[in-house]
Amino acid sequence: MGDIWLVGLMVLVHVWFPKVAAQNLIKTPRDQKTEHTLLINEVNADSLGEDTSEFVELYHTSGQTARLDGYHLVFYNGNGNQAYKVFNLQGKVTNSQGLFLVGSSSVNPAIVIPKNTIQNGPDAIAVYYGKGNYKEGMGVTNYGLVDALVHKTKKTDRADTLVRVLTPGRDAFLEDSTFRTTDESIERCRGADSQWIFQVAMTLTPGTDNHCILTPQPNASAVLISEVFPASSFEEFEFIELQGPRSTVLRDIVLVLIDGRTKDIYFTMDIYGKTSLDGLLLIGPAQGKTPVDLPFPENTTRPALRGGPNAIALYRGNSSSFVPGRVLPATSLLDAFVYTSDEEPNPELLETLTPGRPAYKEKRHQLGDVSMSQCNCCSVTRDSLSYVLSRPTPGKFNDCPSKRFSQTLSFCLRVADCQEWLLKSEEVLMALVQALGESCSCGVSAAYFKEPKASCQDLGLVFTTLLTAKSEDQLSSLLLAFETFLETPRLVSFGRRNITAESSCFKDINAPDLPPGVPSEIPEGTQEPSVHVAKLLINEVNPDNPGGAEDTEYIELFYTGRTRFDLQGYWLVLYNGKNSWAYRVLDLSGHHTDKLGYFLVGSSAVRPAPMIRLPPNTIQNGADAVALYYSNTTPYAVNMAVTAEGLVDAVVYTSRMPEKAHQLVKVLVPGQSILYENDSHSTEDESLSRCYSLTAKLQSSFQVTTVTPLGENFCSSSSALVPPAIRISELCLAGGTTHYRFVELEGKPGASLGGLSLVFFSGKEGKAHASVPLRGTVEATGLFVFALDGEHEHDGTNVTFKDISAASEGTSAIAVYSTSLIPGGTKATSENLVDALVYTCEPSTAGGHLDFLGPPYAVPCKDGRLFHVDPAPQEDAGKLGKGLAELPGGEVLLRRL
Repeated sequence: MGDIWLVGLMVLVHVWFPKVAAQNLIKTPRDQKTEHTLLINEVNADSLGEDTSEFVELYHTSGQTARLDGYHLVFYNGNGNQAYKVFNLQGKVTNSQGLFLVGSSSVNPAIVIPKNTIQNGPDAIAVYYGKGNYKEGMGVTNYGLVDALVHKTKKTDRADTLVRVLTPGRDAFLEDSTFRTTDESIERCRGADSQWIFQVAMTLTPGTDNHCILTPQPNASAVLISEVFPASSFEEFEFIELQGPRSTVLRDIVLVLIDGRTKDIYFTMDIYGKTSLDGLLLIGPAQGKTPVDLPFPENTTRPALRGGPNAIALYRGNSSSFVPGRVLPATSLLDAFVYTSDEEPNPELLETLTPGRPAYKEKRHQLGDVSMSQCNCCSVTRDSLSYVLSRPTPGKFNDCPSKRFSQTLSFCLRVADCQEWLLKSEEVLMALVQALGESCSCGVSAAYFKEPKASCQDLGLVFTTLLTAKSEDQLSSLLLAFETFLETPRLVSFGRRNITAESSCFKDINAPDLPPGVPSEIPEGTQEPSVHVAKLLINEVNPDNPGGAEDTEYIELFYTGRTRFDLQGYWLVLYNGKNSWAYRVLDLSGHHTDKLGYFLVGSSAVRPAPMIRLPPNTIQNGADAVALYYSNTTPYAVNMAVTAEGLVDAVVYTSRMPEKAHQLVKVLVPGQSILYENDSHSTEDESLSRCYSLTAKLQSSFQVTTVTPLGENFCSSSSALVPPAIRISELCLAGGTTHYRFVELEGKPGASLGGLSLVFFSGKEGKAHASVPLRGTVEATGLFVFALDGEHEHDGTNVTFKDISAASEGTSAIAVYSTSLIPGGTKATSENLVDALVYTCEPSTAGGHLDFLGPPYAVPCKDGRLFHVDPAPQEDAGKLGKGLAELPGGEVLLRRL
């Protein structure tokens, strides 16, 4: 074949694999950070009879054993809105799947509660994390809140206060006792858009994974083939499991078995009986190890299910209509499944039973018994792509891959006729499945892949899909299998065509140099998807429009390479400042910027049209935040707490001055101030635009401007990418009668000092002791001298030496900021900092409040002695000697060397 790889090698898949460090089996909360969290997974608050099987199941999103130190589980009474039961989970540990059970003794929980403990509603259950004082009798609070469920059993029940505090915007969940005649629960599942939802569960699953079958599906009128377990000998237990409506009598249905080589019918039986509460009906030998609902006829030759190629079909009618040797009818077919080991089945049989679908490959890749299970129940029929190899689960729900353990994969096909290939996504998926199955022998099938997407980009077709698994370990194993294909581009064969497959469809264009002072490294805490990752930034935010429509809101991203940029692995998260939770999460995988590097998310009325459209009034006005993340592992989801895990850039803003968002600022832009979108800036719409720098997570990079979606920001003439290049050249202070008390600044001759402030900080608390707004320009000598003797005024402000902390009082600092007057008592910050000088007469290795401003310079501590500081290179900071000289009159000078 030379360099031509067949379809089997088509899985040159672009997966960004995070570096995995060695981990202990159990993670501590300190290790967990906010990478994973603890969620309410299933609740049975109202069980039948005396409530002896009630429980709350928690799930740690790591999907593995995890300590629960720091978590509290709180139960609230809707009558009075007070906690009636509180469990401190300190010292508790989840099971190996991340599950933790609190409930009646009958469900074998980790924490046993008396019967009738969990109230039926309208009530609430909440999970908290942190050092809050959570105790019985306390009022409802959202302080430290991680997750919550407000529930009720009657439609007329109200729990307004619980909803307002714990789940704002979501009504109390109704656990409808009429859903089924036996017990039911409330389970958490991934919805169609991959967001967490609650729904009424068909079957209670305390301590195990939720089944998460969407409630409308089991009500389908069709009966489907759910699971098939062929036997290799008479002694083995073989079975066929059907699935249909719950607790329903089946009649006029025929089970037909067909030889896959000859197309001959060799077995038929009439199906009758009643499905279980879960809609299942088990067919098998009467004397098997597992009781069956409908046994094979007594004269059945065992094993009834032959090795492949073989076929199973369900028809409407009765067995008398199906005579061995006759041609299979094409009408009245309900469902069919064709499977094989190696030999291909008769093509006419495939076309009759499962048109357009291949036979399922029954290769036993796992140790022990393995069955073939339908995992796209219950709307897909006659489709082998819906089956997976799994452990046998006769009479129970199938063991299927879950979105709980998933990761997005993508790769590129270099095709010129991309638009035609948009219709061939199924063919691409089959090639992917075939290649992985042949390479890793891991039993993967098409049912492991969800949400396939195809799009055209620069060089061809980008195919993206969500890989799911049954466990964290299996997901890791499958990802490792893909990793073996991360090599150079390869030719693959599709029929008679050879097509190049590679990791990306974007042109390899070198990005221009960044402006001076702009970092090119990846922000701390992010994984590196490519050499360009640090250059994707939040460029413009317009959260608040004039009038009440709020239909021209938008968020603009910008790639500084000024070319198309792949957004695979990036997430845009919108946070509510009131509770610091995510209220909107957008997965940007599968999208890319325009040819100039811009990407727009916004309302439908925005022009030009956004790449991702949001409903009107989606982006909240503030105090809120927009954050950009990169990760293929961290599960960003609605209602998650704010996190810095994977953070690339962020903007925290408000449109109302009194409002704050302290937690958002602390996590996303620590040490900085919230941005104010001043609506008085213009009579028309305005936005927060990046104008002053291309540095990520820097609030001072933004100013209020007119709106410019998908265009260059309209920054005012006073804006500059960087503040004036001003440095503190000398500082001279004394407690005696000398007249040498001044600050000398150095800069470009003629440079304006407008907009700068000179600030003095006390080291005791790191707060501003005095502040002076500067004006004027730098002299022709490149120097500007500011006197501190009280005899001169500058801009109407008089600062004297007695206002300045003496060196004998410990560490102090003087700093220049590119902002207006800073009030006294303000803590030192790196935001808007131009230059700083820290000095001390008590050098210490211990950290201080002002250390982040720069290294401290050592000066004498003698009272009344003048000291004169000329900042030395950083490597000489803290040294009293080299560069420090005593001048006539007793002053000490530290010179730059």
